[in-house]
Amino acid sequence: MINFMKKKSKLLFRTVFIFMILIVCYSRYMEPERLVVKEITVEPDMDIENCRVVFFTDTHFGELYDEKHIERIVEMINEREADIVIFGGDLLDNYARDREILDLEYLQTELGRIEAKTGKYAVFGNHDYGGGAVRIYADFMNGCGFHVLDDETVFLEEFNMEIIGFDDYLLGQTEEDFYHIQSDYFHLIATHEPVISRLIEGSGESFILSGHTHGGQVSVPYFTKKLLPSGSDRFIKGLYDTQDISADTFARMYVSSGIGMTKYPFRFLNVPEIIEVNLIRKE
Repeated sequence: MINFMKKKSKLLFRTVFIFMILIVCYSRYMEPERLVVKEITVEPDMDIENCRVVFFTDTHFGELYDEKHIERIVEMINEREADIVIFGGDLLDNYARDREILDLEYLQTELGRIEAKTGKYAVFGNHDYGGGAVRIYADFMNGCGFHVLDDETVFLEEFNMEIIGFDDYLLGQTEEDFYHIQSDYFHLIATHEPVISRLIEGSGESFILSGHTHGGQVSVPYFTKKLLPSGSDRFIKGLYDTQDISADTFARMYVSSGIGMTKYPFRFLNVPEIIEVNLIRKE
């Protein structure tokens, strides 16, 4: 009986050990290489024209996620035939550390191939400030054909809506008044950190696109919330409504789990994603 219990314990230990090895291998080599497109339909209670928006964020190109991935990202974005493409920040993981190993010319060329019928826009993330990236980010993205919205509003007449881009919450310098939206148009808002959703005030209706959280990057009950970076608030990933946000305006938000990796080379139950938002006019 004792020998039987020892054998059973050894078998259980080996099974658990093998299972853990498989999870580590999957998290390191398989899930980070997956890339999916998630489609969302939003029907504002406002007079807009139909618009297809593609949003991608948190590529963190560098030692953990090399720039060769950009070709597939671009191809998948272009397949969506977007009216508007928005990048949500954190292009490079650490510019100072990785600039010698990154082919930035290749990366810029590939990002320049992204197609959008109306325009391409980007906002700053905290990693676009850190590591000295602030010296190059705006010019780099402009060179790829992206208009960097640094606390800026652009009215899109063909869709009868505004696109608003906020500066990075952690390292930027947004004046508090800019979070108070004056117009009554529908607002498509791009911001890196989801916590900004709680600061927005004003009239009209807003749909917010953000990233930063990576969905925790490694999704494990209880621990995921502990791993969220500053600026995430209690938002992890996915769709949030006005009640979830508790903002002083009518707003909904999608928090993307992003594409690349930072701090550690793993993704678990947070498949890299590109978001397609179909803004549909209500009949």
